[in-house]
Amino acid sequence: MIKKVIGLVLFLLVANAGFRVAIVWFHNQQFEDAVREIALFGAGKSDDTLKNSVMGAASDNQVPLDPDFVDISRRNVVGTADHVIIKYSYAVMVPVIPGKPRRFDFSYITP
Repeated sequence: MIKKVIGLVLFLLVANAGFRVAIVWFHNQQFEDAVREIALFGAGKSDDTLKNSVMGAASDNQVPLDPDFVDISRRNVVGTADHVIIKYSYAVMVPVIPGKPRRFDFSYITP
């Protein structure tokens, strides 16, 4: 009986940790897609407008992004409008084991 209880507790701890990490990963993937779209359609927009759009996408996807860690640059491509490159990084503390948070670092540069 005790063996089954210990097994159940371990299973629940692993399932809880997996669920918490999966949520953070899912929010990061959604945020990357939003930033990629902002960069794709960002030609002709000011850097402040693009940064505000990125910060709005971060709050929509529950990403704790600081505006100081968002870098917007442009690359001129011959024959087309300028190419917007957005780079960001942030970290999230996830309580994988109750009382033991683990830091997950995320960074991304749009292609």
